[in-house]
Amino acid sequence: MSTRYPAATLAVAVVAAALIGCAPAPEPSPTPTPAFASEEEAFAAAEEVYRAYNEAGNARIAGESDPDPQDFLIGEALEADIDGIRFFDEHNLRLTRGGTVASIEGIDYSTIGADARVSVLVCLDVSEVRLLDSNDTDVTPPDRGDVVSQIVELTGPPANLRISLESEGEVDRC
Repeated sequence: MSTRYPAATLAVAVVAAALIGCAPAPEPSPTPTPAFASEEEAFAAAEEVYRAYNEAGNARIAGESDPDPQDFLIGEALEADIDGIRFFDEHNLRLTRGGTVASIEGIDYSTIGADARVSVLVCLDVSEVRLLDSNDTDVTPPDRGDVVSQIVELTGPPANLRISLESEGEVDRC
């Protein structure tokens, strides 16, 4: 009888191995596709988003509520916009008009899975923009130049890039 158990155990092991071998293979996980086909495509998408954001900001300055510039913002950029609105309200300040995009230049592009991070240099013409107080007195800083330079970072999936960070850039690059 002692020789039967090893043979039975071997038979069970062979059947188990056969059954495991017949089990369907696990589904391969999808390979993430690059966020954009090229760096140029990423920069073009970032420019499109930034220009739409700038137009929405100019519409807000003109008193229109749609489109909302905050729809183009996330993270630190959204927080900065909220803080800016609060500051203007608390100090009874307003802008006469918005700036116009003079140029946008791609700086850097990277991917994290299917998401992208795109950095661009934005040069804004603010020569016609004036800051007014509650008495309509021009309080525009006298040393402000006609062009403002910003480094803008956009993040997210290609179909939904959002501005996540804006910081001061080098004016001499504009």
